[in-house]
Amino acid sequence: MISIVMPSYQQVAFLEEAARSVLDQAGVDVELIVMDPGSVDGSRERLQELRAEYGDRLVLCLEQDRGQSDAVNRGMALARGRVLGWLNSDDRFRPGALARVSPLLDREEPAWLCGMAGMIDARGASAMSLLAWYKNWQTRRFSRFKLLLENFVPQQATFWNRSMWERAGGMDIDRHLDMDYDLWLRFARVSPPLILTEELADMRVHAAAKGSRQAREQLADAGATARLHAGEYGAAGRLAMVLRPLFSLRTRVYYLLAKPRS
Repeated sequence: MISIVMPSYQQVAFLEEAARSVLDQAGVDVELIVMDPGSVDGSRERLQELRAEYGDRLVLCLEQDRGQSDAVNRGMALARGRVLGWLNSDDRFRPGALARVSPLLDREEPAWLCGMAGMIDARGASAMSLLAWYKNWQTRRFSRFKLLLENFVPQQATFWNRSMWERAGGMDIDRHLDMDYDLWLRFARVSPPLILTEELADMRVHAAAKGSRQAREQLADAGATARLHAGEYGAAGRLAMVLRPLFSLRTRVYYLLAKPRS
């Protein structure tokens, strides 16, 4: 089984498409665990309708949490699968993605996998983006040192097995903007990821997304996270901290070009 955790709050406009992109995956035994701490926009009613359709393949946890990181941790604790992933409720998987991923991660030793991601707009239409191209290009050329320079890993196209989650530890619940980056750096400490050059998911850009509203703060938090990890790299880590502002500036330009503000 592969278990996907979906933190969701006030995302009724995108929630059904995201959920169906998980539950309609063919050729794989999948469960979706949706964590909703108290939406009042119709999300919970929509989730109950989907629960009636998909049965116990859709697990609903409608309890308060301490934010997105805490929600993901709680969902992973409920997960029954040996292969794991997390999809935000405004993104979506591509058809066939999970059947492609699951056999590659069904192993005893810790492992994780990065695929490619496309980009879509608020209506679900494909959107050409320099940011998506750049993330995919860097992911294809993955190295732990490069990851210290910037977070290029597409979160919605990244998966891992239970052994990796247990070895690296869960999400830091005090992180709200760069929790994925901290997780990838801890995963990379254990082992390099498998890389798939196929597009497995779509990231959605829209004005209400946290990454659009707080892009500058997100990049600042990522810089602080990189500094916390840099010490274990020795001289390479010190070099990375000298170079990182240049990469951060480039990424900020890509964010400004790709992410809507209103």
